[in-house]
Amino acid sequence: MGFMENWKALQKYSAQSAERFLTIYLNTEPTANTQPEWKIRLKNGFKKLAEYTQAGEDPRYLDMLMELQAKVEEKVENSRTEMKKGLIIVADSSGGLFFCEKIQTGVPNAFYFESEPHLEELQALMSRCPAAGIVQLSNDTVTVLDSLLCEINAEYYYEWDMINDEFRERPSTSTSDLKSTANKQRENYSEPWEVIRPRWIKRLTPIIERMAREHQWEEIILSGEKQIASQVKEALNSKISVHVVPKNLSNMPSQNVLQEAYAVLHS
Repeated sequence: MGFMENWKALQKYSAQSAERFLTIYLNTEPTANTQPEWKIRLKNGFKKLAEYTQAGEDPRYLDMLMELQAKVEEKVENSRTEMKKGLIIVADSSGGLFFCEKIQTGVPNAFYFESEPHLEELQALMSRCPAAGIVQLSNDTVTVLDSLLCEINAEYYYEWDMINDEFRERPSTSTSDLKSTANKQRENYSEPWEVIRPRWIKRLTPIIERMAREHQWEEIILSGEKQIASQVKEALNSKISVHVVPKNLSNMPSQNVLQEAYAVLHS
C-alpha cells in the first residue's frame, strides 16, 4: 500500500487492539558525519523510553518495549540506505500494527510508549503538506505534479491533440518537446483558441478528477493564465478544495513549483 492507504488504515486502527503503542518521530537528515546522527538519536530515544517504562508499575510493559525495539531496529537497519529527511514509526504490542514511513521533510525527534498512538505531529504534518495535485495549464500542454508531504511523487505530461480534439499523455519530461509537437499541429490548424477552449476544458476536467481519485488528493492547485485556471476550477466536479495560484509557474523547476503551490495553501 502507498502512504495514503497506510495513513488512513492507521487512523482507523483501534486503540483497544493493544495495551501499548510505540510512536517514533525521527529526524534522519543526512550529515557529514561518518556515523549518521539519527542512529544515535534512535539509540538514546529507546534508552529513555526503557528508563521511564522500567520505573512504571507494570513490568510487562518493558518486555513489550524491548520486543518492539528489536523489530524497529531490524526494519531501520534493512532500510538505512533508503533514508530521507524524516522517519515516522507507529507500532503496537499486539503485533497487528507496524506503520513505517520515510518522508522528504524533517521532523522534530519524539518518542512515545503509551496506551494510544501519538498521531498529533503526523496530523499536523499532513495538514501542512497534504496530498495535492498541482496542475500547470497552458494552451498546448498540461503538466500535473502528484505531491505529498513536500515531495513530488510523480510528474505527468499531456499535450492537446488539435486534430482529434483530445489530450494525449506523453512520457517526455521535456516541455519543449511537447510544445514543438503542438506547434507543428497549429501550423496546419487555424481554429482560434477562443473556440477550442470550451472543448479543451471539457476534455481536461475528467483527467484531473480521475487523477484526484487515484492519488487520493486532498487539494488541487491550478496555475497558469488566471482566466483559464478560474474556468477550469469552475468546471471541476470535485468535492475537494481547488485553489488557483495567482501567477504562471510553467517555466519554473518542479521543486520551485511545489513551494509556490504549498505557499498558496498556507496563505
